[in-house]
Amino acid sequence: MDELARQVWAVDALGALAHETRLSVFRMLVKAGPDGLVAGDIASGAGVPPSTMSHHLSTLERAGLVTSERESRLIRYRADYAGMKRLLTFLLQDCCGGAPEMCVDLTGELEWGEPESGTRPMGGEVVIYHNPECGTSRNALAMIRNAGIEPHVIEYLKTPPSRAMLEGLIERAGLTPRDLLREKGTPYAELGLDDTGLTDAQLLDAMMEHPILINRPLVVSPLGVKLCRPSEAVLDLLPARQAGAFAKEDGEQVVDADGRRLR
Repeated sequence: MDELARQVWAVDALGALAHETRLSVFRMLVKAGPDGLVAGDIASGAGVPPSTMSHHLSTLERAGLVTSERESRLIRYRADYAGMKRLLTFLLQDCCGGAPEMCVDLTGELEWGEPESGTRPMGGEVVIYHNPECGTSRNALAMIRNAGIEPHVIEYLKTPPSRAMLEGLIERAGLTPRDLLREKGTPYAELGLDDTGLTDAQLLDAMMEHPILINRPLVVSPLGVKLCRPSEAVLDLLPARQAGAFAKEDGEQVVDADGRRLR
């Protein structure tokens, strides 16, 4: 994973922990160790209704900090120690300002590393800024998964990127802020964003205030960053080929049974 993708993941992981309940739950799971806890016991221990706890656990899992496993009618959650290690590695990789001996005992135990075989890649090799209400975004996500990759999914309307992150994504994608602006279903017209005299900074201001103006899906992978419209543009970014046939939600065939791209 390149530096930008690591930063995207770290921001999301830290954001997931920046909530009193989620931080408490994460520490509870760390204390529980490899056995973990079932969802009902977590909710009871945190004094939170099960429906609310489900949302918090999903947020932590999407951020790559916990894992889940279904046991009959129950779901057991565990702290993902590999995810914790990656986050600490990211935070400490350039520590101590030229005096690394100050934290050698800690950083010597840390490395970015790779997930164990069969586990979901923490932060993934691929990051997608996703809107589940958008068909193009859903198709792109499905094609990533059809390549056998479980991406790091960021629902950017709930967790918008920082301004600095958005500027970096735009630059890496070879776009301008205007290229990334979405018109349909947004306040584009009422905000007068069709005014060609507006500066890039003003357009970024609008996107930060109204994240719905950020077009989707933006995908980050080891092969680059791209606004994947049409959705099959995501195939250019995937480090693995399609596992089998794929058709879009409207029935349009994009990949054949042998995993070959048709469009």
